[in-house]
Amino acid sequence: MANVYWIKGRSAGVYQSIVSKMSAVLNMEEMARLVEPDESVALKINLSEIGYGHYLPPIVVTTLFERLRDMGARPVVTDSCTLFKGSRHTGYDWTNAALVQGFSAGETFDNQLMLADGYTGEEGRFYPSDGRRIGGVELGSLFTDTRNVVVLSHVTAHPLLGIAGAISNLGLGFLTITGKLRIHSALRIMYDSAKCDNCGACLSFCPTGAISNGEPTISFDPDICNACLGCCMACPNSALAVNPDDMVDFQERVVEAAHTAMKNLRGAAFFVSFLSSVTPQTDDYPFSDIPFIPDLGILASEDPVAIDWVTYQMISGSPGIPGSVVEHLNALKKGDDKIRTITGISPGHWLDYAEEMGLGTKGCEFLRTG
Repeated sequence: MANVYWIKGRSAGVYQSIVSKMSAVLNMEEMARLVEPDESVALKINLSEIGYGHYLPPIVVTTLFERLRDMGARPVVTDSCTLFKGSRHTGYDWTNAALVQGFSAGETFDNQLMLADGYTGEEGRFYPSDGRRIGGVELGSLFTDTRNVVVLSHVTAHPLLGIAGAISNLGLGFLTITGKLRIHSALRIMYDSAKCDNCGACLSFCPTGAISNGEPTISFDPDICNACLGCCMACPNSALAVNPDDMVDFQERVVEAAHTAMKNLRGAAFFVSFLSSVTPQTDDYPFSDIPFIPDLGILASEDPVAIDWVTYQMISGSPGIPGSVVEHLNALKKGDDKIRTITGISPGHWLDYAEEMGLGTKGCEFLRTG
């Protein structure tokens, strides 16, 4: 049975600062085992889309990087590019977005700010997968070349998974572009022209030309759509949306990719999830609503299933924030399933599938610390 550690969100003094909390994470037994002299440790972040305002602050990553380096490890900060044509679509774009958001590659990270799938988004290779969906997936070379991995996840709601957390970060964030396409190929985008006001917000996010100018509405060609979801995130009228019949297939593909990643890691992984600034949108969106629950702090575990399960339970057990989306949806009370209310999805199925595949277990020891 894995441990899931909880560091509360409140900071009542200097010894509860975010820097002190990161030191507490490094002192956890499972995390400490990852710190090996002269061995690499990848810090996997969620770099957000420019325009998203509630991303994980760079001080968190900077503190962990510096402490790991001082302890003799060789840390590297990493992420991967996006399928959709946003501010992180190419290696050039991703690097610029990182600098804009305060992730300086030079003095701060000793130039150790690297894409897991390389500058082209295709540096990696195919690995066979267990499970019933994908058969295998392309993992970025940095991920499989690194000794150990710390997966830093900014928890949010997710339109296809219910929650964005440890498993989604692991099962999507370390894939090459081809690997991501393999996961997204489960999805079909539906276009409702009656909802389209021809505002054009979606046009710049489409990498394939599936969306183009039209009159009186945009033109959509499903035959060349790669289901990158950029248009769905950008459209203010929900004129473009995922076919709900495809959700389970997508969820199980993410789980299988996460399982494949764990199976091919050279060393071990540790997961740190931040339940602060939990918004209805993921970091992939070019905007963000206000958080819908208070700052619940930090969870940490070596088990991605356990940490995501506890995350889901804590969000449901928390009161909602007045004025946020959960008040609008009448889900402010403790015990209200805020994730299902916002997204229409419970993560229960894919967490059960992850448990079935041996990725982890929902059973855990919940430990308060810090």
